[in-house]
Amino acid sequence: MDNVKQAAEESYATIVAEVAAPYFFEKLASYGIAPANESEAREIWEAAQKLHTLYTAEQHKTAAHTSSKFASVNAQIDTVLEAAGLTQSEKVAAFNQAAAVAAQQPNIANAVLTLQAAAAVALQNAS
Repeated sequence: MDNVKQAAEESYATIVAEVAAPYFFEKLASYGIAPANESEAREIWEAAQKLHTLYTAEQHKTAAHTSSKFASVNAQIDTVLEAAGLTQSEKVAAFNQAAAVAAQQPNIANAVLTLQAAAAVALQNAS
């Protein structure tokens, strides 16, 4: 189990270093925000992770109250998109394209597969 945990942690670090952090800092740069040094970059990243945790928690609360209302809205939107010949949103298409590019890089593909394997082991151990 320790080997699985270590492999998962290393894989997560690879995903962060190779995919998430570069995207995050590129997005900040597009708004004119750039860390002055590595220490400041680390502080910005830590603050962003904390904000993301708060945001996710709030989103879960909101979703619990509104999920039934939006299920029918989503179904209606899907029908309109299909009628217009649009099956993927621009964001989904961009995400899929970025994922395809990332999957071409062996270290990122290996990290994702390792995390999936670790998740499967965790689920198996939980039951």
